[in-house]
Amino acid sequence: MNREAFLKYIDHFNNKRYNEAVSYFAPDVTIEYFDNAIFKGGYSLPPAKTLHGPQEFIKNYKELHEYVDEKLEVGVLMINDKHVFVELWTEFYCFKDPPPGHYLQYRKGDLVVMTNWVLYDLENDKFKRIRIAHFRMHDPKLTKFFKDKIQQ
Repeated sequence: MNREAFLKYIDHFNNKRYNEAVSYFAPDVTIEYFDNAIFKGGYSLPPAKTLHGPQEFIKNYKELHEYVDEKLEVGVLMINDKHVFVELWTEFYCFKDPPPGHYLQYRKGDLVVMTNWVLYDLENDKFKRIRIAHFRMHDPKLTKFFKDKIQQ
């Protein structure tokens, strides 16, 4: 894995090319999510979740992206032969209300900006285990991708 390959993976993700994105995954990859950061105050917190395998990843993001547009920008990126560590500027713009009871608690028009840290374990140059940790929420006015969505 090198910087160029990782940036291509992020480009696939940002452009919803799910099959291309999961080509970077080991067949038995696990993706572990934090449990408390993307939900605004006053909402109940969902349990942490872990996805198993590329197909669960695709299913999860296809469902999520029915309601939000999500964009990632790479900040600090460190790569060695066993790990990738990245600081990701992460933005969500909710363009459609999810159904009642859905885990996503954003509503149409919400713009959420945050920094997340992600640690990828590599095996045979593929992502074997991915751990996502939330660092900080940011003022939505700091959006880099959805400037036209800022509510005045």
